[in-house]
Parts: sequence; structure tokens; C-alpha cells
Amino acid sequence: MNPDLPPQVDLAIIGGGINGAGLAALAAHSGLSVALLEKDDFASGTSSKSTKLIHGGIRYLELANFALVFEALHERSHLLRLAPHLVRPLAFLLPVYQGDKRPAWMLKMGLWLYDLLAGIHNIRRHQWFSAPETLAFAPNLRAEGLKGCGLYYDAQVNDARLVLENILSAEQAGAWCLNYHEVLAVKNEGGDQAELLLRDRSTGESRRLKASCLVNAAGPWANRVHSLLAPQGKPLVRPTRGSHLVVDQVLPDKALLITTRGDNRVIFVIPWRGYSLVGTTDLDDEGDPDKTAPTEEEIRYLLGEASRLFPGQSWDRAKVLAAFSGLRPLAWTEKGSASSVSREDRFLIEGKCVTIVGGKLTTYRAMARKALKACARILNRPLKPLPFSLPGAPQTPWEDFEKASLAQWPERYGIHPEQAAHLARLYGQKAQSVLELTLADPALKEKLDESRPEILAQVVYAVREEKAVHLGDVMLRRLEIGYTPARLGSAPEKASRLLAQLLHWDEPRRQKELADYQTFLFPRP
Repeated sequence: MNPDLPPQVDLAIIGGGINGAGLAALAAHSGLSVALLEKDDFASGTSSKSTKLIHGGIRYLELANFALVFEALHERSHLLRLAPHLVRPLAFLLPVYQGDKRPAWMLKMGLWLYDLLAGIHNIRRHQWFSAPETLAFAPNLRAEGLKGCGLYYDAQVNDARLVLENILSAEQAGAWCLNYHEVLAVKNEGGDQAELLLRDRSTGESRRLKASCLVNAAGPWANRVHSLLAPQGKPLVRPTRGSHLVVDQVLPDKALLITTRGDNRVIFVIPWRGYSLVGTTDLDDEGDPDKTAPTEEEIRYLLGEASRLFPGQSWDRAKVLAAFSGLRPLAWTEKGSASSVSREDRFLIEGKCVTIVGGKLTTYRAMARKALKACARILNRPLKPLPFSLPGAPQTPWEDFEKASLAQWPERYGIHPEQAAHLARLYGQKAQSVLELTLADPALKEKLDESRPEILAQVVYAVREEKAVHLGDVMLRRLEIGYTPARLGSAPEKASRLLAQLLHWDEPRRQKELADYQTFLFPRP
């Protein structure tokens, strides 16, 4: 058990995904003593298994949910400034084909409205292209039946690292953020404080923590956490599963929004880390959130829809490089299909406890502000949210920072320009802290896999500075190499051997780490 954790805090947060991390950072910077408790690794659930987008949600216009789109578009603008190393603009193609349920006039109207709602925060105004113009810059798109194509802009994010940087920012402001600490019981029976029973899953030790306010930010696990307070309580979240595939790259610099033929949904094909990310599905999932995984039916569905628009690409099952699923913690309702359930956030206050459900990755900051207001009422303290920066955010404009990095780091540290770009986009201004490790030990410049830019120094940094405890923490969330073809072979072997030195594992423990890591991979090795 972490010896520095005090016996009591103003605010205890259960859940280390984006909502818990965002609230911890905001609350700590606003002057509260904060403890965040995550039973696994930070962002190990939904918050590392999203579609990797910071976006307004153009499809919600069709549902007339203008307030949600407006809020998300404005939050998108703030995140582009707050974390330019993690959140970057991305162009999206919106093709329309003969026979589509959404005709060209409807899409054009939606794009105009999307720009209007973004206002001065718009990245760039949309454009509309004829079929020949579209095929000139996207020649691998299906030409048959193509009527035209819209081009608009949203943003892409490294979701796991956005969570991590909020965690690190919270700790800079004095918070205690503990991964692999499970809350076993909660007493919230009136009085001034709630009492939590914690277990350190790494050591097995238990202890109690008192908090004047408790926030349930456990996402898909919110029902389980709520049952600690109200064993007979009604469900608060309706988890819906979103699955994604990693395949060979289709478009190198543009994403594609596809209108599906069967259920009239939308899925994305997005350039991601040198590959393409295809997703997502939207299905109710009442299973164990710890065991969610893509089904073969979902894989066939995504491959089938994507193959319609890229007939020259090989889309058979054997071409799936990796796959993953996340559960959206949508506000509970028994009505409607999974894809029709509102994505708006909801807050439930019971005694000293606030439960957060719903919401989107894009609007996590807005949700944190709302949650902090609820906590202020419980604490009976005036709290003014204060602005703060993320640890990796450059102090200069992103273009200047990236240009300087590519110009200086290869010569200074003896690395390839591709590695300099990779590190800058992963760590921002903290990349030099990673590279400084190689000056003390040049062997740390060795690549984890010859086909990838990741180096051993990143593994050391993940343990020393980013709270990584297991091989999966490093491979899947600190580096994300676990979702590429390099997820097997030399990379996990090299990483596990270095982790064994850093964390004092014996060989049986190292082999167990390798086996545990492989259980998270899909398709299975």
C-alpha cells in the first residue's frame, strides 16, 4: 500500500479513466486534497479503446442533439491548444453514393451546420467535391455510383496518454493517483465522511481511507461500484460495446466516414500509427466489463462495410492485425437501440457520493467542471476551477516545437528523424527527459522492434515516471506498440527483460507477465 496516502482526503475518486483523471487534475489544481483509485491500470478500460477521436460528433446532428455537438466542438478547440502533441487536426472524407439513405443535399446541409456550430473554433471550413475531384486525391475509393464527397475537419487523439497526462498533472498539484488499488467496500451512512476499504493488488495489503466527498467515475464498472453503496440499487449505466480493427493502411492522411447499408450507422476508417483503424460497432453488452472483446460477427461486419468502399484492398479475416473493444458507459435507459441512447452526461448525487455516467472523451473537461460543482455543494466549499497545463504540452507553438525537435534531437541524441518525430508526438516537451536517459546509457537507444521507432529508454521512463507496473501497461498504453504487428516477437521479449531488471522480477514472474500480456491481445497469438 502506498505509504504516502493520507488517512483522509477531501475527495476520493474511484476510476482512472478519462473522467476520473480529468476530475482529479481539476480538483487538485483547485485546492482539494484528492485520491484517485483505479483497480487496474489508468485508462485500461474504455479510455484506451476508443476511436481515438476528439470530435463534435457530426452524426448527432441527425438526432437534433445540437447542444451536445456545440459543446463538443468547443471542447475540441480547447484540447487542440491544451495538448497539441496528443490532439491533432485530421481531415475526414464523407462520400455519398447512389442509393445511400443520406443524400448529398442532407450531407451538405449537415456540414454547413457543423461549421456554424463550431463558429470561431472551427479548424477549417468544409469543402464539397465532385466524383472526379474525389477520385483524384482518393483513387482507391470505389468509383461506381460515387456522387460526390464532403471534406471536413475534426481531430485525432492518443486517448491513453491524454488520461495519463491528466493523472500526472493531478499529482503535480498534490493528488495521490494509485493504479492497481481496488475499492472493496464503501460506507456512506451519513456523517461528514465516507469510508473506503482499499486493497493494493500488487502487495495484497489493505487499508481504509476516509473522504469528505466520493465520486464514482468507474465508467462501465459504475454499476458494480454503485452496488457497494446500494446493493439493491437500480443500474445507472447501459454499457454498449464498440469494437475496432487495425488493418493495413488505406488512406495515409485522411479519415473516412462510411454510412453503413444495413443499419444506417456510421463507421470510420482512420489513419493510425502507420495503419488504419476501422470502427466502431454499437451493441448492448451485459457481460463482465473485464472480459469484453470483439466478436467474430463484429469483425465480419466492419470488414464487410469497409470493403464496399475500397474494392482494391484485401479485407479478409487474416488481414486483421489487431482488434479491441471498449464499453461506453451510457446513462441507463431501457428504451431504444444501443446507437440511439443519448451520449450526454448525467450526475447522480447520493449523500456524499457523486456518480458520473454518459458523456464523451471529447467533453471530459466539461464533465469534470460539472462534477467539481457537485463536489463543492457536498463539501459546502466555494471552488473555482483554475486553468492548468498538461506536463507534455510545449511552451511554444506546436509547429515551432516540432520543427526544432526534428532539427536538434537527431544530432544531439544520435537518433533517426523518424524517432524524433515519434517521441515529440508521444511525449511533447517531456520527450527530452526520455532521450536524456540515452546519454547516461546509450544502450537504451536500441529499438524494441526494427520496424518501429520505439526504444528501450521509453520502457525505463514508463516505470520511473509514468507509473507502469506490468508489461501490458507499457506495451498497450504507454507506447501502444501492442496494437501493431510488433505486438509479438522481439518487442515484448525485450521490454519484459528490461522490466524484470527495473522491477526485480524473477524468470517465472517475467514469463507470467508475457502470458498475461498475451491474454489482452486479439486476435489471440
